[in-house]
Amino acid sequence: MKKQKYFDITEIYADIEAKDKFDMGDILTKYEDYGFSHRWIQPPVACYFVNTLDAHGNVNVAPISMGTAMWGEPSDCAWYYCFDVHNRRQTRRNLDINQECVISYYPFELMEESWITGMPIPHGISELDVAKLTPFESKKVAPPCIMECVSNLEVKILDRYPLSNNTLYIGKVVGCHVQKDLLERDMKIEDEPGLAGADLVYECSITGDTPRLNYGRLKMKKRHRTDDSLGDKKRWIGNFSTWMESEEERGRISKKEHEKLLELNKLWLMNPDPVKNKAVKDELTDMLRDVCWRKVD
Repeated sequence: MKKQKYFDITEIYADIEAKDKFDMGDILTKYEDYGFSHRWIQPPVACYFVNTLDAHGNVNVAPISMGTAMWGEPSDCAWYYCFDVHNRRQTRRNLDINQECVISYYPFELMEESWITGMPIPHGISELDVAKLTPFESKKVAPPCIMECVSNLEVKILDRYPLSNNTLYIGKVVGCHVQKDLLERDMKIEDEPGLAGADLVYECSITGDTPRLNYGRLKMKKRHRTDDSLGDKKRWIGNFSTWMESEEERGRISKKEHEKLLELNKLWLMNPDPVKNKAVKDELTDMLRDVCWRKVD
């Protein structure tokens, strides 16, 4: 007979909370600490972007993997999407303002871009521009879709529910854009795998002394670890200041560039209006794009 090992989840997460083992709301549970991984609660889920707009019309793109689709019968026959966002995220603030978003599933070839969108980029600076992704206009919602993504779901938020400093959102899928070549290929396959037939990536684990995300793929039984050459050297996400400190330490930016980036960030946060403060936004965006794609010897 197979044996079972029991874990008291309440006790584990009480200890995690007491020791402040969180980063942007993510619970970092490791076998080394508790003999337990959260992957026994939530299996790896396909990664996607959530695209939103703030009150000024600035685009925000957040990489997320906590979510799933649901369906409803008549009289309101529809597909719905349910996902969780930490309350400190700009995504949560934007959703509360506009109640609309686009869910964009991205393939393995965009793993580096997704990593960049997860950097602590200043609120209001478009991750699309920094990560060199291509926006295109949605049909029924205001936030943009992403051309390089496999599938873009236009979603209108219907309800929200508070979850211990996170917010659970439920939205109705009102439109879907699919890459034509994948759609045509899928139509010729008998079992119609849809997204499962695309080369999506899945969050597997968070490992290392500097926590980094590991990705998996359906097509390959191999772990793809987030590169350590960009981002906060001590924390998984960190903040803008510690991120820039790390980039100067590893030689990606000079002291002068570091000071300029902090100055631009301060000027932008004082006035995140993309029209009135366009010059600052453009210069900060250009510098961050250059930093993120700059190679270090």
